[in-house]
Amino acid sequence: MKESLGMIETIGMTPAFRAADMMVKCAYVTVLGFEKSGSGIVTVLIQGKLDSVQAALDIGALEAQNTGELVAVHIINNPDDGIGQLLPRDGTEGTP
Repeated sequence: MKESLGMIETIGMTPAFRAADMMVKCAYVTVLGFEKSGSGIVTVLIQGKLDSVQAALDIGALEAQNTGELVAVHIINNPDDGIGQLLPRDGTEGTP
């Protein structure tokens, strides 16, 4: 995986969807998927060039805060290829 990976974690689907919508509208990123981890926590995974992912996370975090509750925001620049195998693709879950 040569591009950066970005994550926004929210409580509830609505802030996650709103954040994802704003991120793809305002920056050159791709949404890899949504991960539900229990207790209402939803993580949005995005991918793109470092500057685009950083801009998208800034916008997405603001939108998530305005809509609901933001839990965490994180970016990984140039993650190891092994991480890519764990990510969801085309609506499927990643393979550990």
